[in-house]
Amino acid sequence: MHKEDLNRFFKESAIKDKDLPSAAALAHFQIKLQLTPEIGDEFRSLMNEVVYNSQPQREGKVLAEREEIESADSSQIIRFMRRSVDTINQNILVNRGVALEDEIVPEVIRMLKTSLNDEFIETSARLLSACSRDVAKELIEYFDDVRSPYARSMILVVLGFKAEETHIPWLIEKYREMKQDYPNEAYCDGAYYALYEIESRFYPAI
Repeated sequence: MHKEDLNRFFKESAIKDKDLPSAAALAHFQIKLQLTPEIGDEFRSLMNEVVYNSQPQREGKVLAEREEIESADSSQIIRFMRRSVDTINQNILVNRGVALEDEIVPEVIRMLKTSLNDEFIETSARLLSACSRDVAKELIEYFDDVRSPYARSMILVVLGFKAEETHIPWLIEKYREMKQDYPNEAYCDGAYYALYEIESRFYPAI
């Protein structure tokens, strides 16, 4: 229905900096790994091996933190999301959040509207993309009232995995708005990667 709109968008638009991945690009990559465990698990295993070889003292701390996360309840998971969890345990935190999504997701959506905490915003994006709940409508309805432009950019990335084909014109509009409002930042990349993901979902290459 909107294939021509997407074709036109990708001809006329580009990511902010092709040489340096933006936060939206990194979030999109991390979410793809989260959603494809057969690839993500192997990638993380290789990266963890590199980290532990260079920082052997880190392994004990990571495993202790992982144990806490895996036994945490919903309120504790929210607290973990608001603090700096070791990057090795990020997928463990998201998976635990998904396991408790009925309790956690409504609270995360509520908090995301006003949060200025980058760690919380980034983990929320991964959790909302991975959960089974249909969050697109809620995120779109309050999008313009979200306090942080960084959070808006991350929400747009989430919508690439959750929004419907009918939301393509809205996403294109948000790309243009954020590019105009923040010309020196890469916040508009959130919409770019959302549209990139929607294209792969609804118009897969043959």
